[in-house]
Amino acid sequence: MRAYEENGIFSPGHVQIERGPLCGNPGYQLSLDYAVRQDDSGVWVDFVLGGEIGAQRVREGFSLHRDFAYNFLQNVGRCLRKYGLIPRLAPLFLFHGDYDRVFADLRAQLHAHAGEPVDLQRFLQGEGLAAGDKQLFAAVGLRTEPAHPGL
Repeated sequence: MRAYEENGIFSPGHVQIERGPLCGNPGYQLSLDYAVRQDDSGVWVDFVLGGEIGAQRVREGFSLHRDFAYNFLQNVGRCLRKYGLIPRLAPLFLFHGDYDRVFADLRAQLHAHAGEPVDLQRFLQGEGLAAGDKQLFAAVGLRTEPAHPGL
């Protein structure tokens, strides 16, 4: 694979991205899996990011409330920085086709429509992780962090 190439594979609930080293960032082979679930506190999307960055294995998980599940790339970027990948210099979705397919799939799975309100208070308070997700993801070996630490 040449350094500037990016290959992506999409299917509903899954996207896989592969890229060689670029701009001082290591190459990577990553997959992002996601699924919608509902509990007593509302509708959530569970995300699992896995694969390799350089020679490091990656396995991270997080959940976002339906209100801001579309902001998943912020959480993905936070995960990638832990492994030395700077998304600003080597964006996960260099070509928007795969991102657009994930976004459209999320919109379909969430039965979302343009103009739906967002709970701004929840967003500003950073309530991105569902209650109990840390224990759930820890049980399957995933690391988590709050959507907005320090708030």
